[in-house]
Amino acid sequence: MTTYEQAQANVVPADDEWFDLEVDDGIEPMEVVTSAGYNARGWEYLGPTFTGKETYQVKLVRLGYVRNLAEARKRAGEMGYRLVEGQARESFKARFPKPDGKGPIVFGGSEWRHPRGSPCVACLDALRDKWYSDFDWSGDGFFDRWRWLVVGQ
Repeated sequence: MTTYEQAQANVVPADDEWFDLEVDDGIEPMEVVTSAGYNARGWEYLGPTFTGKETYQVKLVRLGYVRNLAEARKRAGEMGYRLVEGQARESFKARFPKPDGKGPIVFGGSEWRHPRGSPCVACLDALRDKWYSDFDWSGDGFFDRWRWLVVGQ
């Protein structure tokens, strides 16, 4: 691989461009919480349960405005996609360490309950030239700027 190809390998793919991503669904769900800098005490994993390590063909898509996670899952399903689980967030961040400035990314295939009671999804957002791992409320409206990591159904 040339230096140019190596540099391109770490660039976030364009929206609607398929790429391979290894996802370890054997990761303890509370590790997804602690990897974002939160204390796992009081958090609850709502599921669904996935197991094993697999390389998925994934892509980033924009679903337009959706009122909540349920609507995002429905819209993705109508497009022939399944939202990728939050366990993929850190492997995405490791593979593509620099944000592309095109908006945050949601990993809406799994869900957690925040200690304050709100259901949340794992996401990545940019802070200057680095991604930061976080969670966003599942019942919140997601505007056009949000991208969703999906796999075919």
